[in-house]
Amino acid sequence: MKRFTQGLLAVLLFALPTVGHAALSDYFVSTDWLASNREEVVVLDVRQVPFYLLGHIDGAHSVARSQFLETRNQVKSLLPSAAAITELLSSLGVTAGRPLVVYAEDDNPYAARLVWTLRYHGHKNSYVLDGGYDKWAGEDRDTSLLPSASPEPSHYALAADADYLQARADADYIYTRLENPAVRIWDTRSPEEFAGTKVRADRGGHIPGAVPFNWTLLQTEVGGVKVLKNRDEIVALLQAHGLTSDKEIVAHCQTGIRSSYATLVLLGLGYDRVKNYDGSWIEWANNPTLPIINAEGHLDSSVQVSMTMGSLDGTRIISAKPVVQ
Repeated sequence: MKRFTQGLLAVLLFALPTVGHAALSDYFVSTDWLASNREEVVVLDVRQVPFYLLGHIDGAHSVARSQFLETRNQVKSLLPSAAAITELLSSLGVTAGRPLVVYAEDDNPYAARLVWTLRYHGHKNSYVLDGGYDKWAGEDRDTSLLPSASPEPSHYALAADADYLQARADADYIYTRLENPAVRIWDTRSPEEFAGTKVRADRGGHIPGAVPFNWTLLQTEVGGVKVLKNRDEIVALLQAHGLTSDKEIVAHCQTGIRSSYATLVLLGLGYDRVKNYDGSWIEWANNPTLPIINAEGHLDSSVQVSMTMGSLDGTRIISAKPVVQ
C-alpha cells in the first residue's frame, strides 16, 4: 500500500503544470547584486520626492510617477506612450541596453510598474530592487541626502520587443474571455476590495470569475523588511489558487500597479502567457456596461447578461456574458 501511495504521489506531482526556465532574478535583483554592479547601472527612485530628499541610494535619480503613468479618457495610471518613455530615458542619459534598477519602499509596487513599462517598451535590462530602499539602507550601504547630479541627456531610441508587446490587456480583451476556461483573471487587490466592502471606484466588487489572491502574499518579512518569497513558495501558492502555467493569466488591481508586480513574478517563474490589465478596476468598475459581482454577491451591469455557475478548486465562481437580443 505504501509503495502504491508513493507511486500515486509521483504521478500527481508529474501531472502538475510546470513552469519554464526563467528566473525571478531576471526581473528582481538583490542589494548584493546592485552593490556589485553599481557603476554599470542607472538607479531610479520612484518614491515620493520628500522621501527621496530624506535619503536615497547614492547616485539614484528621482522619477515622478507622472513620468511613467498617463491619464486617457478619464482613466488614470495607464501605460504611457513610447514617446513619453523615450523622453524619460533620454533625460536620464540612458542608452539602449544599459541596465536600469528601480526601487521604492520594500512594499511599494510602483517600482515594478515602471519596470513592467520599460520592458513593455523594449528596454529589457530593467529590474526591481528586491526589498527596495528599506533593505539597502538597513544594510548600511551608500546613501545620500543630496540630489544626484543631472546626467548628460542621450538620444534614446526604443527597440520595441514584439513578444513583450503582448503583455498588456484591455477591458475588451478581458470581457471577451470571461467564460474562457483557458484564462484566469487574477485579482491582486485586498480581500476587502474584492468583496466590495472597500469601494475605490463608482462600484465595488470584482470581475465575474476573477481569482482573489492578494499580491502581498508574494512577499515575506525578513529582518523587518518585505522581500519576495522564494520560487517554490510562490509556485505552491499560485497553484493552490488555480493560477497555473497551463493557463493564460491576466492580472489586475485598482490601477495596474500591484498587478505589475504580480505580472513580473509570473514572468520570472516562466509563465509564458501573462498580461497586465493597466486600466484595472478603476476603468472596469466605472464603466456601467461592464459586469461586476457586487458586495451582495449579485451581478451588476447596465447590459442584460446571462449567468453561469461553476467552480474552481471548490470555490464558487460566477461568469457572465451578454444576452443576444
